[in-house]
Amino acid sequence: MSKTRLMLTLALGGLACSAAPARANPAAAAQCRAGLPPEAALIYDAVLPQISPTSVIRDVMQQKVRAMVMAGQVKESSARDSATAAGACFRALRE
Repeated sequence: MSKTRLMLTLALGGLACSAAPARANPAAAAQCRAGLPPEAALIYDAVLPQISPTSVIRDVMQQKVRAMVMAGQVKESSARDSATAAGACFRALRE
């Protein structure tokens, strides 16, 4: 997969994340995280410490997941699906 395609894939996966801050619901996010596949849980756990109430989660995820793919922590072929699954839990966090 080319770097351009990877970036596009991560961007599309990141669209699953809310860009606007709202109330926090850590219980819903924790419940969601418990049901994630291992790679998506790894992404969620890596991104969560970088999230603040004013963070644009999509942007944080793009940077972190790209770095994780380049480091071999996340498979390039499954990065989009895993990021999308993790993004659903971040949406739950912001609901």
